[in-house]
Amino acid sequence: MEFIEEKIDIREYLRVIMKRRWIIIAISSLIFVAVVIHAFTATPIFEASTRIIIDKENPNVVSIQEVMAVDASGTDYYQTQYKIIESRSVARSVIKRLDLDKSEEFFPKPDDNFISVMMGSVKDGLKSAIVAVTSLFVTGRKKNDEAEEKEESNNSLVSSFLSRLKIDPIRNSRLVDIKYQAKDPVIAAKIVNTISDAYIDQNLETKLAAIQNAVKWLHSRIEEERKKVETAEQSLLRYKEQQGIITDFSSNTENITAQKLAQLNQQVVDAESLRVEAETRYKQAKALEGNPDMLDSIPQVLNNELIRQIKTMEVELFKKMSEFSKKYGSNHPQMVAIQSELNTLQARKAQEINRVINSLNNEYKVALAKENSFKAALYGQKRESLSLNQKAIEYTVLQREAQSAKEMYDLLIKRFKETSLTEDMKTGNVRIVDKAEVPKNPVKPRKGLNIIIGLIVGLGAGLGAAFFLEYLDNTIKLPEDIKRYLDIPYLGIIPIYLTNRNIANEGERALAPEMVTFHSPKSISSEAYRGIRTNILFSSADKEPQVVLVSSAGPQEGKTITSTNIAITMAQSGNKVVLIDCDLRRPKVHKLFGIKKDEGMTNLLVGNRKIDDVIFETKIPGLHVIPSGPIPPNPSEIIGSGRMKELLDKLRLDFNMIIIDSPPIAAVTDSSILAKSADGVVLVIRAGETAREIVRTGVEQLKSIGAHVLGAVLNGVDTANDSYYYYQYYYYYYGEDGETKKGARTKRKPEFLNRFSSNKEV
Repeated sequence: MEFIEEKIDIREYLRVIMKRRWIIIAISSLIFVAVVIHAFTATPIFEASTRIIIDKENPNVVSIQEVMAVDASGTDYYQTQYKIIESRSVARSVIKRLDLDKSEEFFPKPDDNFISVMMGSVKDGLKSAIVAVTSLFVTGRKKNDEAEEKEESNNSLVSSFLSRLKIDPIRNSRLVDIKYQAKDPVIAAKIVNTISDAYIDQNLETKLAAIQNAVKWLHSRIEEERKKVETAEQSLLRYKEQQGIITDFSSNTENITAQKLAQLNQQVVDAESLRVEAETRYKQAKALEGNPDMLDSIPQVLNNELIRQIKTMEVELFKKMSEFSKKYGSNHPQMVAIQSELNTLQARKAQEINRVINSLNNEYKVALAKENSFKAALYGQKRESLSLNQKAIEYTVLQREAQSAKEMYDLLIKRFKETSLTEDMKTGNVRIVDKAEVPKNPVKPRKGLNIIIGLIVGLGAGLGAAFFLEYLDNTIKLPEDIKRYLDIPYLGIIPIYLTNRNIANEGERALAPEMVTFHSPKSISSEAYRGIRTNILFSSADKEPQVVLVSSAGPQEGKTITSTNIAITMAQSGNKVVLIDCDLRRPKVHKLFGIKKDEGMTNLLVGNRKIDDVIFETKIPGLHVIPSGPIPPNPSEIIGSGRMKELLDKLRLDFNMIIIDSPPIAAVTDSSILAKSADGVVLVIRAGETAREIVRTGVEQLKSIGAHVLGAVLNGVDTANDSYYYYQYYYYYYGEDGETKKGARTKRKPEFLNRFSSNKEV
């Protein structure tokens, strides 16, 4: 879907300006004059300014910054300071210092002229009356009312004071300009200097109050922490006495305990190993005790010196026995002696072996006892270590609490000393750079600028009002409005014209002066009607419309005069024309032609008269008129009857053009009924008075019944006011004397002429 961009028409804007020029001139002049009067009568206002600097860092010489930590590097800090300068507390301080509650700057004395005295008397009288009436109903509140009134007065003074104050920070710096406006330049300078002093004093007082609060708080906390230190140290001392702790637990103590445990554990392992070896040797020897030959395999037996000597001796004896046995028998004394000696050695060897076994048993018992002893010592050391750890934990907790309490106490003591020292230092981060001087020239009013602004604002307000009124005007004013809003052809305009009431010709006097096409055939209005006639005749492509219905959306549009003048122009072009007054509710055609309405359309439609009885010839050649006749009680039924169609069919045979004047479309249905029988409908629209919605409703109503709308006529156009738009149509027009004249407006009206607006029915 293509969207057609509507172009801006400068001529349309100029037309609106010309049309509403008096509104523009009136509003612009009113605003401009008011601004000029104000500029030259307003009291001059002076502005004084002082410059201060707000440093980022607080220039303290001790570490109290931790107590009063302020982040002065961000914009929020400076915005806060600006608001403090504008605060009501600073304002009250300045008012109190300068006694501004008694200053004429804020409480001017009344004028001594008569009007001011009278107004003051009336005001005081009204106030006294209100107080008297109030006292009749409310008692016991006089003091409270006075206090409230005083408080309200003070609040009003503070608000008035702050309304003149301006804070102007200098960009990309820490400098701030404090400005104040007053009628008295001396007062302005005093106030702005006092504001800077009050702000600096308040800043110092705020910091001093914070320091004093910090000192008070530190003092109370120091006392609390001192009691905590005493309690913690007493608890630690009691625990040491209860547990018999002489020295503090340290890492060396833990290391010694660990070394002891490791040493005892190693000794237990070694003793257990020795016990296992001794037990093994003993059990092995005990198992071989009944087998002497196998006992020699035991290392302790094998390595025994005595047993080895006995075995050596036994070997010697066995050698001798072997030698003697070759010589002697077994019973030989030497053999017996050797055998006895062998037995003795064997007994001694067995005895020695038993001793070795007993020795192994003793070694086993000693190793077992040693092992048990080391295990008992290890168990005891473990228990002692666990007990020591528990004591160390409790001792460490108590010691840490005492130490922490002492550290907090020492820190508070340090802070207390620093804060007490800072309390005696009156330093701040705000300084005055330039004090205010008494201004010489006022800053208000700026007469030249105010006059220029007043001129611009007045012109803008006038133009705005003009275009706003034009926007609110939803009437049909221009031919473009007909095409844009109604979507029907435009047939022409009818300008507001002058009618000559003093007609000399007696024959012409019978016709109403509104028949301008007859009385002034060469006037601009007659030319307009002839143009409309031409557009009507060429409105249909197939053939010229023969029956033309003239109507309007609402009443007082000028349809009767328009239909009459169109009928006259049709007759003047050589056509045989009949004008029918079908407005059976408010007929007016008969008045324009000076004939009676006793017999007319209603007689024809009810059948008690013939056409020849009700048709009248006029003074205009070729023009005939059928008046309305008596007004019936049911016009719609009569017009909608079949006789109406038959009547039109008969008239078509006798006349070239049939012009029907009908009632408004929106008011009644008569026009809609007649439109079905007509070849076309001409709508008369009063320019600048008929709303678009009403006309659009009438057009839609006609289209809904299938009527052929030939177009619309824009009636009552003021070509003087809208000359910019219409000059191309009427720049040259025929004058009354038949000569071509150039002109746009008539500055002076002849006495014999009467201005006539064609939207009014006659």
